[in-house]
Amino acid sequence: MTVFEIVYCVLVFIFGSVIGSFLNVVILRTPLKQSLITEPSHCFSCGNRLKWFDMFPIFSWLILRGKCRFCKAKISPRYMIVEAITAVVYTLAYLRFGLSGAWWEFGTALILFPILIVLSCIDIDHFEIPYWCSITVGVIGIAAFFMPFSATFTLDWSERLIALGVVGVLFVVLVLIGGMGGGDLQLMLGASLLLGYKVFPGLFIGIVLGAIYGSVKKFRDHKAEKAASEQIKQVALDWYQEQLDRDVGYVKTGHDDIIVGSITNGQPDIEWEFLDENAWKGIPDKTALSKALRENVTDEKEGGFKIFIKDDLVEKVKYSRHMVFGPFLSVGITTAWLIGDIIVNWYMGLI
Repeated sequence: MTVFEIVYCVLVFIFGSVIGSFLNVVILRTPLKQSLITEPSHCFSCGNRLKWFDMFPIFSWLILRGKCRFCKAKISPRYMIVEAITAVVYTLAYLRFGLSGAWWEFGTALILFPILIVLSCIDIDHFEIPYWCSITVGVIGIAAFFMPFSATFTLDWSERLIALGVVGVLFVVLVLIGGMGGGDLQLMLGASLLLGYKVFPGLFIGIVLGAIYGSVKKFRDHKAEKAASEQIKQVALDWYQEQLDRDVGYVKTGHDDIIVGSITNGQPDIEWEFLDENAWKGIPDKTALSKALRENVTDEKEGGFKIFIKDDLVEKVKYSRHMVFGPFLSVGITTAWLIGDIIVNWYMGLI
C-alpha cells in the first residue's frame, strides 16, 4: 500500500466518523419525528446548545469522558460507537473496492452501510425497522439492475429474482411462526435484489448471530419471563373469575381458546381479533382485561404473551420478551456486500 493510499484510508475514516455523527442525529430524532436540520444539536438533559468541539466525532466523547460539558449528565457511549463503526465500515469498503477501482460498489456501500446502521439502532431502541430504511435498501437493489458493476459483482437478473423468491418464502414462514417481524422480511427482500445469490452467506451469518444472541438472551431472561407470566396469569385469573361470576363472556364447556396479547413501550394490550368467538358464551369484557394488565404489569417493556383458557380455567400463560434481528441481518448484509463473492467462491470450491 502506497503513502497516498494510506492517506486516502485516513480521509475515508474521518469522513465515515463525520457521517456517523450525523447518523446519531437520525437515529435519535427520526422515531420522535423531529427535524434533522432546523433544530440545533443540544444536551437533552440541560438543553444547552452544543459547540463544534462538543461534537467532534469519537474524540469529543473520549475527551469529555462521556459527560455533558455543562451539566455533567452521562452521554451514552453509543454515540461514539456509531461514529467508530461507520468510520470502520467505510474504510473497509474503500480497502475492498476503492483500491481496485470498483467505484460503483464503493459508492453503493457509502449509501447502504449508513442505512443498515440506522435501522439496527432504531430496531434495538424501538423493536421495529423503519419502513423508509427497508424501502431504501429495496430501491438500491432495484437500481443495482442498471449499475455497471465490476466483473466480480456482475449478476444476471434471474439470479437476483431467484434469490428474492427463496428468501421471500423462507422469511414469510419465519414471520408467520413468529420468529421474525415484517420489517426483517422487507429488509431481506431488498437485500436479495441487491446481492443476488450472495445474500445467502449474509443470511446465514445473520441467522447464526441472531440464534446465538437469542439463546443467551433466553437464558438470561428466563426468570424475568417466568415472573411476568405469573403476573399476567394472576390478572387473567381475577378477570376470568369475574366473567364467570357474571355468567357472561366465558369459554363454553368443551371448548378452549387463546387470548393473544403484546406489550409495546411498556403498555400491555390484547389482540382481540384473534379471539375465536364461537368458543365463547357472550362477549368478554375486553376493556376490563386490558385496563387490569396496564395497571398491574408495569415492569416489562416489549414482549408477547398467550393466555390459554379451557372451560372455566385459565390453564397457563406464556410470556416471551421480544428480540431484535435487524442488527444481525445488517451484519450479514454488510459482510455479504464486502466479501460475499469470496465466501461463495470458497464454498463452491469445497464441493
